Amino acid sequence: MIFVTVGTISFDDLVRHMDEAVSRGELTDVLLQIGSNGIYIPKHCEYFRARPGIDEYYRAADLVVGHGGTGTTLGVLEIGTRLVSVRNPTMSADHQDEFLSALERLGLVSYCRNLADLPTVIRRRLQEPKPPPCDVTRFFCAVVSDLEHFEKKASNMRM
Repeated sequence: MIFVTVGTISFDDLVRHMDEAVSRGELTDVLLQIGSNGIYIPKHCEYFRARPGIDEYYRAADLVVGHGGTGTTLGVLEIGTRLVSVRNPTMSADHQDEFLSALERLGLVSYCRNLADLPTVIRRRLQEPKPPPCDVTRFFCAVVSDLEHFEKKASNMRM
């Protein structure tokens, strides 16, 4: 099963592209979480708006397509399910692009930058082995350590 999640906000472009890919026969067995404010209603996929305890869907899925949010991305990585991430361009400051690009460089996500390419990226990712669970605590410790190092370096430059 491919589980698609847009989080708490709407991401109708992602939902529509997935629904259309299923209608064209490019993808099958897709379950969509379309968000509380989603306007587009899928015609070819099962869907729901929101539910508590979404981790059960991450575990049951062969692959998760996520909206690029930190919570969703790290939650899926922690469980060890294949992940394709798509940034939501409606988010301010485009922080998702930087975040997903960094995770892609580390080999942790497949970052789909163009929704038209999504079925191909999904099929490719499904051919790869399932990743091991990621220790998110270690990930955050590394980030904090890097920030502390950067802060000390910047402080020394001011003196």
